[in-house]
Amino acid sequence: MDIMSIFKEQANELLMKFGISKEVERAKEGFGDFTLPCFFLAKKYRKNPAEIARDIANKIEKNEYFNEIEAVGPYLNFHINPKKLSEIVLKNTLDEKIFQFERKGKVILEHTSANPTGPLHVGRARNPIIGDTMARILKEYGFDVETQYFVNDAGLQVATLLWGIKNLRKGNEQENDTKCDQKLVKYYQKASKMAKEDKIVENEIRKTMKSYEAGDPKLRKLAKKEIGCVLSGISETLRRINVEIDKYVWESTLIPHTREIVSKLKEYISEENGAYYIDLKKLNANLQKDKFYLYRQDGTTLYFLRDIAYHLEKAKKTKKIIDVMGEDHKLHFNALREVLKLLDSDIDMKALFYSFVSLPDGKMSTRRGNAVYLDDLIDEGLKKAMEVIKGRGYDTNEENKIATAVATSAIRYSILNVQEEKKIVFKWDRALSFDGESAPFIMYTYTRAISILSKTEWYGEYNHEKLTHPNEIKLLKLLAEYPSVVRESAEKLSPYIMAKYAYTLATQFNQFYRDCPVLSSDLNTRNARIALVKAFTKVMEHVMNNLGISRLQKM
Repeated sequence: MDIMSIFKEQANELLMKFGISKEVERAKEGFGDFTLPCFFLAKKYRKNPAEIARDIANKIEKNEYFNEIEAVGPYLNFHINPKKLSEIVLKNTLDEKIFQFERKGKVILEHTSANPTGPLHVGRARNPIIGDTMARILKEYGFDVETQYFVNDAGLQVATLLWGIKNLRKGNEQENDTKCDQKLVKYYQKASKMAKEDKIVENEIRKTMKSYEAGDPKLRKLAKKEIGCVLSGISETLRRINVEIDKYVWESTLIPHTREIVSKLKEYISEENGAYYIDLKKLNANLQKDKFYLYRQDGTTLYFLRDIAYHLEKAKKTKKIIDVMGEDHKLHFNALREVLKLLDSDIDMKALFYSFVSLPDGKMSTRRGNAVYLDDLIDEGLKKAMEVIKGRGYDTNEENKIATAVATSAIRYSILNVQEEKKIVFKWDRALSFDGESAPFIMYTYTRAISILSKTEWYGEYNHEKLTHPNEIKLLKLLAEYPSVVRESAEKLSPYIMAKYAYTLATQFNQFYRDCPVLSSDLNTRNARIALVKAFTKVMEHVMNNLGISRLQKM
């Protein structure tokens, strides 16, 4: 139930009695809750917009939803009645109707899809965190969401790793790293370096790629074991930041479908030096690039063709597809969408683009071996979180639990609390702050609210009219915003909107807590405030779940 829409509809109904069909807008802070700019009525009534606003304010019929409707210059401003607000917000939050969204169809959301040649590094950490959060928000909004990871096992990178494992691994070599992604990446890095320096190695790697694509059983068996092991390491890292993938789709399984795709696109395909590409000029696609290659000279497929096949497979399950990808893939995505229009015009394909994460020292690359792995960042977070909570009277198990929750949540929120298109330089002092825009601040606020509820018995009775303090009303209005925030985050594909709301909601609760004593108030006021605290915890639980932030009973 979208509570603010109830009030908006009431304002619109009052205006309809004046023959005004234009809907009110959300007002700026300090100017009511909704507003109607009256400029558009000046020509009809041949009056100054400010005079029109005054006339309507004087004649409009008041109702229980608004305690004041006033003219401020050319604007007609509507002020929500706090009593009606508290009645609707508490009732619909405590009985959880505020969390009920219309059920929608299925959507496949692809995220992460990093090359399975080594561990995830910090530079790409934004993809799984944004992707997982977006999936959570879409589920909250009513979608049946399936998350997928597209495993690039048919490309040059995996061929490089397989060649490295076959030719550089020694039988008696000690591999003490606990995770496969960490112990196998060295073969990829060394083989990449050798291929750049030695043409023979480069050719052998390309032969490996061709044989793998052709279905060489020994290579496929090796890949299933070793690439599967790398993926298990990546999955373990993802779980450490509260990310689970529903399905892993291996590219090699889609190669048999590519011939059929090419036959359907043949009038748009051209040849150059034995390699085949799709000519985007023939599609009248206004892109920065005219050619996207489908086949190499040796007949092996390229990623663009396999990605077409992948999206057509997705479309067999649902026409609604969302890809989470770095800003460097915009051209690829736009070209892919143009081609898919030819093959299946019903596909509803959208992308959530993001900029990259760096540390103060700069960019990272798995191939060059100068990456800071996401596991390293998480480990560093655990160490720093432990330093923060040490000496607070927790036993060892509690310390480990709290430190893990704080570190994981701090990483997620620091990444989510920056608009997706902006770059991030990750800094621990911000991420672990208990005072700023951070996960620990949000977590501590929630724990504070839970602590209040644990100190009293409450049987669900309250008088909503007892909530009159300005900070109580501000908190009620923010709680009422939750359905709108979910809708906006889902429809704009922006987890940042939810992250910003989490901080704003936590900040307002702390202002309420500061100015409005709960447990020491008289019985009627206390019960009303307990109801408000309970409503806050219910909304904040949903917000934190959407963001993948851990909830702790004590902190």
